[in-house]
Formats: sequence, structure tokens, C-alpha cells
Amino acid sequence: MHWLKIIEVLLLLAGLILVLAGTLRYGSRKKDWLALPRIVFNRAKDLTLSEYQWLRYGGMLLFAGVLVRIANLTFYP
Repeated sequence: MHWLKIIEVLLLLAGLILVLAGTLRYGSRKKDWLALPRIVFNRAKDLTLSEYQWLRYGGMLLFAGVLVRIANLTFYP
């Protein structure tokens, strides 16, 4: 199905953009531009609520994109 491929790409891109936006917000607030590894490995303890929400929603969209990818490969090889 062609529409599943489009949904997959849109979900993955939107998730990546949201994660990068949350990381850039944290990096600009703390003046720490190597924030992504610190956030990924759970070393950033001082995230604000909005930064956390950006990262959380981005992660959910990335996960949904992976699930759509798996469904696409399973049902329409």
C-alpha cells in the first residue's frame, strides 16, 4: 500500500523534528549543545515540562512510525 509508506515517512519525520526541537530548546536554555547524548542516556535531570513534552511526543511519533513500518513490511511485502 502506497499510503502506508507516506504515513510512515511522515510519522518518522515529525517525530525526528519534535525530538530535535526539544533538544534544541534544552540546549539553548542550558547553553549545552551536546544535549542529545545527555538526554538519550537520561543524564539530563533538569528538563522543563515543555522540553519533556516535545521529547515525549517525538518519541511516541517515532515509535508509531516504526510500528507502521513493521505493519507495512508484514502485510504488504
